[in-house]
Amino acid sequence: MSEKQVDKYFEKAEEMSVKELEKEIHKLYPIFLKSNETAKWKMHICLWSRKSKLNKNFKFTAAQVEQLERVNQLLIDATAKLLKKAEQLDRQMQAIKAAGDDFLDDYYIEAILILEFQEEDSILVPDEDENNGQTDYQAMVEVLHETLTMPLRSFYFHDKDNTESDETDDKRYEDNMLNLNWDIEELSAAPLQHIPYFCYASHVLFCHSNHSYSDIIRIKSFRNEIEVLWQNTIKC
Repeated sequence: MSEKQVDKYFEKAEEMSVKELEKEIHKLYPIFLKSNETAKWKMHICLWSRKSKLNKNFKFTAAQVEQLERVNQLLIDATAKLLKKAEQLDRQMQAIKAAGDDFLDDYYIEAILILEFQEEDSILVPDEDENNGQTDYQAMVEVLHETLTMPLRSFYFHDKDNTESDETDDKRYEDNMLNLNWDIEELSAAPLQHIPYFCYASHVLFCHSNHSYSDIIRIKSFRNEIEVLWQNTIKC
């Protein structure tokens, strides 16, 4: 799409209601899945506009804020658990390598925290719909999940003997993101300022995904995944 086409479509999306945007999103979704570039642009614009409209009208009631806190705490706990297990596995791999295992020339550990997607019964259902039926949350779950292209957190470790680094283990396992409170952008709303700490995973979910506050308070679960790759080089 040209810049002029993007601007024109953006203006069109801004004039749509949330229901109209969701109808357009569901029409674009099958084309988007085929990696159609025009559909990608249009999806991005519609999802951004939907999120913007829902967030603008979101009512920070005590119950809703409690749900936002719940999600943030889930992500804080999940991040800590993920890094702890990744560190344990890295130390185990170092010990195996040091013991002279003849299969282990190098290794690679990828640890990620992602949003879990379940097709059925995939969202929480509050007693009241703060958007008065404007949006079909259940129908949007798959789209939102599919367009969240990055992990909420990620940690990576290699065999330190095969990297050009002299960092200590303490530095190697330090999570620099923990030193910062990510209470910026969507997380800087005045009704959230009493919350002492927002983790980086929350920042990614609230600020870098297409999830609105209303989508986020309906999230049921997240998932930690760790893959350990053993590498053995066979030379001719």
